[in-house]
Amino acid sequence: MTDSTMANFIGLSAVLTGFSINILSPRLDPVDIKSEYLPFFTQAVTRESGNPDLVNTIFQTFVSLKAQKLTDQQIGEAMLADSNGADFVIACRKLIFMWYAGAWPTLIPASDTAPANTVSDMISAKSYTTGLAWQVMQSHPMGDSNFRYGYWATAPAPLSDFTGNK
Repeated sequence: MTDSTMANFIGLSAVLTGFSINILSPRLDPVDIKSEYLPFFTQAVTRESGNPDLVNTIFQTFVSLKAQKLTDQQIGEAMLADSNGADFVIACRKLIFMWYAGAWPTLIPASDTAPANTVSDMISAKSYTTGLAWQVMQSHPMGDSNFRYGYWATAPAPLSDFTGNK
């Protein structure tokens, strides 16, 4: 894994999740969940798509769109456009899910007896506690909190304090 690969992973993740790069990859990062997520993402996408070049294609597309000086919104919409192909878009959507839930989704197609369904497998205990969903909810997972006892007695900070975007 190169520094540029990690930078592309974090840049793409920031665009797709709506969180600031500084939140996803802080300068001081004792948790370093990104170093767990990047290889997991790469292996899972390669395994599921059967295409060993898909992750590189996703990163190259992101770099190309960024070079066009598009806004994050425009880049995100372009990354999720159907014209990229189903495997590409599903990989990007699963990346979003991974960051928010700390889990990897499996899409189960509909059958004659059951509707389509999505199940997920937790990546690790660390990924569960660092899922972005907790920050969006301005909450914390059960049994794990950086907040002091009684924090709920005061109004929460604005959501932008949690996402890093104003």
